[in-house]
Amino acid sequence: MIIYLKNLIILITISSLIVSQDFEDIDIRLSNLEFEKVQLPLEQLHSKYPQNTDILLRLTITHHYLSESAMKKSLDKKNASKAFEYIEKAYDIEPNNPNILKWYVITLGKTVEEDTIRNQIEQSKNIQSIALKVIDLLPDDEFCYSIMGQWHYKLADLGRASRRLASILFSEPPKGSFEEAQYFFEKSLEYNSDYIGTYYWLGKTYLKLNKEQKAIDLFKVGITLDRPFKREERAYQGMKSYLDKL
Repeated sequence: MIIYLKNLIILITISSLIVSQDFEDIDIRLSNLEFEKVQLPLEQLHSKYPQNTDILLRLTITHHYLSESAMKKSLDKKNASKAFEYIEKAYDIEPNNPNILKWYVITLGKTVEEDTIRNQIEQSKNIQSIALKVIDLLPDDEFCYSIMGQWHYKLADLGRASRRLASILFSEPPKGSFEEAQYFFEKSLEYNSDYIGTYYWLGKTYLKLNKEQKAIDLFKVGITLDRPFKREERAYQGMKSYLDKL
């Protein structure tokens, strides 16, 4: 089972006995990655219980993975936007719920991935603060360790022009390092050794730190792991391409 759906039923607390029976079938389908089959039942529940954060959280997860699996860019963007819309509503209701915070930062990161460099930099401090809060609340959860690893990697890898832009936008621009990225990716791997994306990002980080053999060893394991969506397929192709050149 992929990283974001690991222990899904455990992670989401049922807050309403009224809808808990409806969740049983939905959670089974979510665990089986049957996102299209749960979209309508969840939307029907949401229309009846618009303030129920368990429904909003499941709608967020559903649309996030519909985005991740969409072949058309327009559907990818539409579902990513919808996922963030639902999690914003949940956040307004329960701003201190760690699972809502976690999915807030996951979906925010997704929506800004293909945005302008300016907006990515502007959102970077928000992503950092929420991710660190989730790590504090859920210290054994791999999600936000991975997010913080990517946060450090991407900031450390910024080009000169982007760094200048960051210094204009912030009196104290966010700074990342490959050493910190390594720490967070290794923590993520410690808590979940089955997700291909962590092998890809940690391997890339090792390469930046001139630890090629460590990267090669990781890539060899990583390419054997499941890749159910586009993001995981890109990780596989990146690792395989590097290994094929050796």
